[in-house]
Amino acid sequence: MTPKEYEKAVLQRFRTLFPPPRFRVVHDVRLKGQKTKADRQIDVCIFEADYADPVLIVEAKQHKRPIDAVRAGATIALVRDVGEVPAVMVATTGFSPAATNYLGTEGIAHLTIKLTEARGLRWVPYVESAFAVDDEFREISGHFVEALRLGDSAPFLAETGLPYEEWRAVMSAALGLFPTMTARVLYAIARDHYDDAVRFNAVQLLDDADVLTASDISALLATEQDPDNIDLLRELTVN
Repeated sequence: MTPKEYEKAVLQRFRTLFPPPRFRVVHDVRLKGQKTKADRQIDVCIFEADYADPVLIVEAKQHKRPIDAVRAGATIALVRDVGEVPAVMVATTGFSPAATNYLGTEGIAHLTIKLTEARGLRWVPYVESAFAVDDEFREISGHFVEALRLGDSAPFLAETGLPYEEWRAVMSAALGLFPTMTARVLYAIARDHYDDAVRFNAVQLLDDADVLTASDISALLATEQDPDNIDLLRELTVN
């Protein structure tokens, strides 16, 4: 994950916290420095709808080590330059005690979003392009897409907690991004999931994606016991 990708993932967390239409969360904004008189780059800005001045600015740092006082100082200098705007510093690996004290003294909040979490957050826009995901499920949807990228079927063989439309949006987004891995997971769901309806839905998605072979269908028929699922697989065999 590149630093820019990390910034965009962090943006998705703040879009959850500051949802539209009341707020606009914008990546890579230029604000005029009051002291330097130069345009200062801000990673993420949150604006209240119809207002030009941000209500919060966010600096996101992807580092291998905890943020130290020197890096915290750079963010503090930036915040001082752009004015009295509430600010949050976000990092992948946390903050040293000195950095935490320094930021706190300046009234700047700090937040840790690890790379594993950011890798899920980055897929949220792809899910939302397939379906208007409810705010309650937008972040978890991204994490399920990340599992599909890795070909990890385990999260899908248990109860996901996703409503059907969100579940389908996750699958639709992942099939467009990494079809081979997603098809493998869908096949595992069609074969092994305990819920008859979920297996049925997985078979339908595999058929829609045109990735079910005759041997796949035969193998699924050999273990399937639900009458509706058997009828669907036999229909696919005929077609």
